[in-house]
Amino acid sequence: GRPVECLSESGAPAGPRQVVVYNPPIVNEELGLRASCQKTVVKLTADLVRAGVPTLVFGQSRTGVEVMLKYLRDALADEPIGRDAIMAYRGGYLPERRRAIERELRAGKIRCVVATSALELGIDIGALDAVVCAAYPGSVAGLWQRFGRAGRRLAPSLAVLVTSSMPLDQFFAASPQALVEAPIEHARIDPDNVEILIQHLKCAAFELPFEVGESLGDLPPESLEDALEFLVHHRVIHPVEGPKGKTYHWASDAYPASEVSLRSVGWDNFVIIDLDEDRTLAEMDWRSAHTMLHEQAIYQHDGAQYQVERLDYENRKGYVRHVKPDYYTTAETHTVVSVTEQDEGGAVDLGEAWGLPCGLGDVSVVDKVVGFKKIRFHTHENVGFGEVHLPAMQLHTTAFWLTFPEDFVTARPEPRATVVDALRGLSKAMHIVAAAGLMIDPRDLRRTLGDREDPNGPPGSKTGVGFDPTIFLFDGVPGGVGLATRLFDEREALLTRTRDLIVGCRCARGCPACIGPVVGADADEEQVSGVALLERPRRKSTVLDILLQLGVSGSGA
Repeated sequence: GRPVECLSESGAPAGPRQVVVYNPPIVNEELGLRASCQKTVVKLTADLVRAGVPTLVFGQSRTGVEVMLKYLRDALADEPIGRDAIMAYRGGYLPERRRAIERELRAGKIRCVVATSALELGIDIGALDAVVCAAYPGSVAGLWQRFGRAGRRLAPSLAVLVTSSMPLDQFFAASPQALVEAPIEHARIDPDNVEILIQHLKCAAFELPFEVGESLGDLPPESLEDALEFLVHHRVIHPVEGPKGKTYHWASDAYPASEVSLRSVGWDNFVIIDLDEDRTLAEMDWRSAHTMLHEQAIYQHDGAQYQVERLDYENRKGYVRHVKPDYYTTAETHTVVSVTEQDEGGAVDLGEAWGLPCGLGDVSVVDKVVGFKKIRFHTHENVGFGEVHLPAMQLHTTAFWLTFPEDFVTARPEPRATVVDALRGLSKAMHIVAAAGLMIDPRDLRRTLGDREDPNGPPGSKTGVGFDPTIFLFDGVPGGVGLATRLFDEREALLTRTRDLIVGCRCARGCPACIGPVVGADADEEQVSGVALLERPRRKSTVLDILLQLGVSGSGA
């Protein structure tokens, strides 16, 4: 009941900031491909470093950061600038290494740092004059956190966004004023997320025993008792009968809070050991180890390359040896989604004969790294392949799915493979629109094109005989945070806006800004077998014909 005051503007001191959005030129008009975002960033950053401007470069991934670090050092090799004046900063570096980089940044000994989001905020790095972002980070909040790393001492600063070919990047390239007008995204949490709830329940039971009838937050007592019995079954807590009923006591010798990660739901790291020097080089999270630490992978660290000689999966150790290859590696992952429980069902009702079945519920996502590609430095050409033999990774989360029955596919005049490939392009466009509408980082929502039912899973959910292509849009967080629910509720609007995106794109046949390029596949997509290249130029028109067949008309917005 006391009066409050709203603090809606930052009072932190800051000097004038010049914001530049640079869109690399198109190098392939037919495919809608632009010049490399990473190479453009390296060229601009090298000019800033030569001019004596302390610069911070942000990349989108650990591999991207290490590649740009190597390119920058190569570009400035003939300049009177030591290699130690250009450093990388990312997750996986050991704590003492990161602290040393922070100290040298504050002291002005480092002229340029290439970093991931690990350096976005919360760390004092002193005064910098320029920030260069390699592609839009996925959120307005993240972009301004990065831009805000320069000009902290009232001096003028430069903030540069080098856009990629991706849709959101191209939107800001066409409307740069939107960067200063767009609202900050919503922060989303789901207090009922089972993965998070169980971890908090362990910590609470360690501090104080639970009694029957007690509650935890908004969780009803009966639901809490079910969760406690789950922990009893796994021998984490122990029930004791008393005069007032059961009391649940902590029964494990582990400290539960040490297993709760503040950055992700899981916590299970691999240690990387340098065989040449017999020392711990770095660490890596469990999921990243599958794609970056498999045997024969090139692990990049501080601009140097190490080949993974052996991966001790059981003991969470990777053994590497320093090498000097002319390539790096990138993994290829196969994803299978199967429905474990459907909470809601329905159809996409657009007033036409085809009412596509759709649903919302719990799914099992199985990711398996099946191989890797060797990518040559600087030219980025594919110079080889290799196989990966690692256990699959499983994720239980929530999904919205849209099924195209076999009858719908065979009724199309195009070859079946062409229709399936068009649906893959449609899933990409739906993912773009969904991320923009939900105001989330696109990486928070994942997608794949699969079957409505896993052939090895429980029967009874298929819509017909044969393969029913199904577009899955699912939360990237274990247990989900409610994104799929929103998509299910707005499914007709999602398709309508998807059509608007495709029609509004200036490409003729498909490009990275709408349904993907005409030839080849995106880095996170599987190749579509059996699709003749002569059929692929019809990909965009096929997608629009499918939407028209469903009765999807543009909104005019």
